[in-house]
Amino acid sequence: MKKMLFLLLFPALIFAQKKDDVIKKLAESTCTCAQQKAQITQAEIGFCLISALSELSDKEKKVIGYSEDDLSASIEKVAENIGIKMAVTCPAVFTKMIAEEDTATATETATETPNPVFTGSFESISSNEFKTITLISDSNEKKTFIWLFPFDGDSMFIKNKIGKGDKLEIEYREQEFFDPKTNAYRTYNEISSVKLL
Repeated sequence: MKKMLFLLLFPALIFAQKKDDVIKKLAESTCTCAQQKAQITQAEIGFCLISALSELSDKEKKVIGYSEDDLSASIEKVAENIGIKMAVTCPAVFTKMIAEEDTATATETATETPNPVFTGSFESISSNEFKTITLISDSNEKKTFIWLFPFDGDSMFIKNKIGKGDKLEIEYREQEFFDPKTNAYRTYNEISSVKLL
């Protein structure tokens, strides 16, 4: 009985070993390719993986379940296994990639322009299609803001805590929305936060 069980499990063990060998080979090849790149991004690792896959024999591709007929699903399935193996084989690649992504994120955050701010006295709130809030600045400039989504400070309006003449600071985003009355796009000042001064 034990021999029979062993004979039944033996092909599965051989197949698992072959699959592990192919994944190890792919991971090493992908690592070597990635280490030669000036910048290591997910896209570069993806290109390295595709290059490594193209070097496999048809038999090796079949062992890991890679099919060129369903390319994206096959690559996704293979990439998960390769990623785990690469983390062990070449952790320096992942460390460099994460460091570069963090630097790119920090640069993007630093270059984002802050939302404009308008300070003035509360003039009115009106309801048409949406609620709009109007302020008048010290230099008599009148500006209207549209209330579309929840924002910091909206509870002051919901609870009627703002009266005419109260000094407010409104942070807003300029957004283009379609105006059915004019049949054209129009720029609106969408409120992102309000502070009582």
